[in-house]
Amino acid sequence: MKRSMKLLTLAAAMAVGMAFQAFGQEGTPVTSVSLTFSWDTAPRGGEQVGEIYAASSSRQFVVEGAEYVKRDDAWTFGEQPIVEVELSAEDGYYFSSSSKNSISLSGCNAQYRSSEIDSDGSVMILRAALSRLDGSLPGTTSVSWSGDSAVWDAVGGTSGYEVRLYRDNRLIATVSAADNSYDFSSYLNLAGDYTFNVRAIGDYSTQHSSWSASSEPNSISIEEAWTIEGGSWQKLGSRWRYVYANGAYPTSTWRQIGDVWYYFNYDGYMVSNCYVKSLTGEMYYWINGAGAWDTQWDTAVPERGYNIYS
Repeated sequence: MKRSMKLLTLAAAMAVGMAFQAFGQEGTPVTSVSLTFSWDTAPRGGEQVGEIYAASSSRQFVVEGAEYVKRDDAWTFGEQPIVEVELSAEDGYYFSSSSKNSISLSGCNAQYRSSEIDSDGSVMILRAALSRLDGSLPGTTSVSWSGDSAVWDAVGGTSGYEVRLYRDNRLIATVSAADNSYDFSSYLNLAGDYTFNVRAIGDYSTQHSSWSASSEPNSISIEEAWTIEGGSWQKLGSRWRYVYANGAYPTSTWRQIGDVWYYFNYDGYMVSNCYVKSLTGEMYYWINGAGAWDTQWDTAVPERGYNIYS
């Protein structure tokens, strides 16, 4: 909501002239101000800002207008609406006091916040605070995958989102998102069914929405996982793992890293000098001392004395 030019001009004049008090004005002082507030619709988190009105039965001044002091067009959960009212003294009157004790407010649960009088006492700007917007944010009604990105319907009035990612119903990550999507490509690196749910975050924990229903699964097969790179080698003692940015690492599976195929055991360590049994037939693949699959030594009858992973 933009203030009127009249209010902006008055504010500038007050900034210069507030040091000068209204001494010696001619006329009758307005010693008390009584206002009653009403609105077209009560402010609610996530909804559009409406109109607010102020009225008075006094014959000593006129209510020129009332408006919310707000820079955007929608209410945020937890926000406290502030109202600014412009009053003009009638001919023969001037405002003599801006103290809280001289001002009475009713309607909309309005509470006095501040007031200012211009240098000649002809105009008063009064500010009132309404009740803080309570309640929790509504939950999003739609969650889905778009490629490797989780997407959901936006929630009005939220300051962001919290998203939980699961693989085979096991929680593997909780992340924050500013908008209504999150790219999980760096997390989707192991075979399994990936699902997520999301909630909207308010300014206070009591305003967070409930968690959404889980998305449909984004499934990655064992074969698809074999060619997912994006990790880095980490040495633990004398053994090696291939670890992704989210801390995950392949276990009991193959990985093609660069142009080389490797196999990782149940602990996630690269194997070497051993055979790996085929998943589909009676074939045994030879892994050399560098951990690489060496196709020339593949066999249906492995030599004795070597480890076999299946």
